[in-house]
Amino acid sequence: MTQPQAELLDLYRAGLKTAADMMKASLESAERLQNQQLVAIRTAIDQQAKSADELSRARTIDELMAFQTRLAGDQFERAMSYWGELVQLATENQRKAVSQLQEQTRWLSEATGGTREAGVQP
Repeated sequence: MTQPQAELLDLYRAGLKTAADMMKASLESAERLQNQQLVAIRTAIDQQAKSADELSRARTIDELMAFQTRLAGDQFERAMSYWGELVQLATENQRKAVSQLQEQTRWLSEATGGTREAGVQP
């Protein structure tokens, strides 16, 4: 195998490896997101059961209104926490994708520079 052919084969292998790495990162991201959603659903189910129990113990309208006010605040806090975690996860995924893209670009730049020196146009 000639030098340009070997370099092109290396370039092809690197492209396949990068595609596999990006797919793995994407699948891991989807898994983390799904796990986060499952935790949020389980928490919501638990909170619903606690709320129903506490609601059934309210004896006056004042107790009911106090409970309702506290419940609304707790739900808002959980929603903001959930969305904050989603943003953090999306940011982390973007960082990983950009990092992999930069690595691939750097490698491709080096590889194509080497083929040009050997007299082969990319």
